[in-house]
Amino acid sequence: MRMSNKSAGTKFEREFANRLAAEGFWVHRFQDNKNGQPCDVIAARNGEAYLFDCKDCQKEVFDLRRMEENQYNAMQFFYVTGNSRGMFAVRYPDEMIFLVDFQLLDSLKHDGKKSISRADMTTYGRTLESWLEELKVTRTGDRDGCGDWI
Repeated sequence: MRMSNKSAGTKFEREFANRLAAEGFWVHRFQDNKNGQPCDVIAARNGEAYLFDCKDCQKEVFDLRRMEENQYNAMQFFYVTGNSRGMFAVRYPDEMIFLVDFQLLDSLKHDGKKSISRADMTTYGRTLESWLEELKVTRTGDRDGCGDWI
């Protein structure tokens, strides 16, 4: 029996949050509420906070209509208040997860692009694995003069 889009999305949110937690992030998943929420996961590690909206694609294409105005607004405000830029975590049927900057998706949407195929996602996003690998080799903040490698 095939899962509903909502239950598949909730399952992906849980799996994504658990993966980040396993990588040493403090993670909080925003639960559905009657007003809806503008994002799904916030994660923090080494003085950096990251905001994610999770999109589980049942087909080989991510429809940009799935990016809602309230999500863009929340991610924009998160960024202008001194945090990293929000990202969409997009999972395709082959289980590959790509992270895509919210401003890039908004720009593509405004330029008339309707969707991003799995094949094209490598142009616009990066894999979760490559993002995590980059964080491992990045020196943490040197606030006390004793930065640590993570």
